[in-house]
Amino acid sequence: MSSKITHDLVKNAQKGDVNSFGELYAIYNRDMFRFAYYYTGSVSAAEDCVSETALIAFQKINQLKKASCFKSWLFKILYNQCKAAQKEKAFAMNTVDYQSQVSLSSANDDKSESIELKNALKSLSDEEREILILYYSCGYTSKEISEITELKDATVRSKISRSTAKLRTLLSM
Repeated sequence: MSSKITHDLVKNAQKGDVNSFGELYAIYNRDMFRFAYYYTGSVSAAEDCVSETALIAFQKINQLKKASCFKSWLFKILYNQCKAAQKEKAFAMNTVDYQSQVSLSSANDDKSESIELKNALKSLSDEEREILILYYSCGYTSKEISEITELKDATVRSKISRSTAKLRTLLSM
């Protein structure tokens, strides 16, 4: 999706065009769910976080000053929703619907590999897991991640490197 189209959709949504906001949501929904799922470890918690994020974003889209920042602004809201869900401890990581987890993976992925990755991610700190999910799963740059997490760009790059190495070690055991 070109940045011009996204920019126009944001501007139209800020003018109250519900369909434009719907198109924006459709563009980012899958990445949002993927991030929320890996963050919370629960399909239902991820769905709740994404829904809350969409509602908040729709209500506050007029507060967005630069349309070009929509994606990072949206994910900052999602990030905060996931953190709040984590703090509430309303959803236990052990109640994950593994069948839904496998459906997120490509058809060639093995179920045991998905479970192994989930367990390896659980062993990382919350911050390490958040950064890796944003980087690898959602495709954010270290600069974009630094805006979302409010960490310095150099810190994010360092954490990506160290967390990736840690994850590799955990997966090779």
